Amino acid sequence: MKKTITALSLVAALFTASSVPAASASPAAPELPAACAAIVTDLAGKLTKVVSSLLPLPNVGAVTPLIGDLLGLVTALQSSGCLPTPPVSVPVPLPVKAVEYAGPVDQCLPVVLNLISSIAGLGGTILGAAGGGLPDVGKITGILTTLLKTVTELLSKCGLPAPPGGLPALPGLPLPVENS
Repeated sequence: MKKTITALSLVAALFTASSVPAASASPAAPELPAACAAIVTDLAGKLTKVVSSLLPLPNVGAVTPLIGDLLGLVTALQSSGCLPTPPVSVPVPLPVKAVEYAGPVDQCLPVVLNLISSIAGLGGTILGAAGGGLPDVGKITGILTTLLKTVTELLSKCGLPAPPGGLPALPGLPLPVENS
């Protein structure tokens, strides 16, 4: 009888020790590559230049190359493993990735695509006006508001660090929420 009680106590202790930590452990967030913080800081700097070049009066010549820079930074974030890349149906030659993205793809990928769309929309508006006249400031303000909101969402949903000094704000508008 004494052996049975001892054996049952040992089994209960082993069961408790093996199941409790596993049940209470929370999954660790994937660690981002070191390059992510530097690229996000560069992205915030380019966004600041875009905002200051477009508002209150648009300077199409100054902002045109920044559109390509912003798209290049999204690609750099993807190539560095900081953001996911969209799936493709047919294999195409892609740039070699240093690291594969390990974060929440289902939350992050839609935001990445929205970011690319916002940058492309801004580029279309700016380049469409480059041929003649100034673009509509109201339309630019709307696109910039969406772009900054999307970047804020990107930081939050993709687990990217907030840049030092935060993201730029549009003149006269409240500051966007930052990822802490």
